[in-house]
Amino acid sequence: MKNLILVLILLIFPKLLLAQELFIDSANKEYLYLGGKQDNKQSFMDLKTGAIDWIDNAKLEQMQQIGMLSPTEFWNKLTNNSIVFYASGYEPHWFAKITKNRLQFTNSKKEKIAIKIDIKNSNVTYDFVAFFHSKNGVFGLIRDLDKSSKCELEIAEPDSIYEIFINYKGEIFEGCAYLDKL
Repeated sequence: MKNLILVLILLIFPKLLLAQELFIDSANKEYLYLGGKQDNKQSFMDLKTGAIDWIDNAKLEQMQQIGMLSPTEFWNKLTNNSIVFYASGYEPHWFAKITKNRLQFTNSKKEKIAIKIDIKNSNVTYDFVAFFHSKNGVFGLIRDLDKSSKCELEIAEPDSIYEIFINYKGEIFEGCAYLDKL
């Protein structure tokens, strides 16, 4: 019966599955969920210090959700605490770092670009969807998956709920992104 009630709640309130969740632990410490997963731990930002903490599943079960940030509030909280997206993909292999207004991108041909970008959040959804573009003709999209899904590459990065697409010189680069300190 409990499982049925939980499923009904999640169907009625799908926004509970998003990456902008705010939590509180038993010591009244507040956290923002960042969506990274590694070694049975998940990444959270300590809202008081701005530090990234990896919390194990046992402690996570004792935490309570206390709210949720809009995508814009989420992005502002990240950038104000020097947390950025690191992204990569393969076929072809590439790497990127995305800050508040900058994209650093390296592709398999060893072309490196560092350009100013404009980032816009979706106004239509509470899911985190960020679009970016530059005057150089580079376009991209970062979006979160639901909490039960994960974007994972077979490289030494944490699994994450964020996927990314970059259009550079007409070639689409697809991969995963995770949040970490600058």
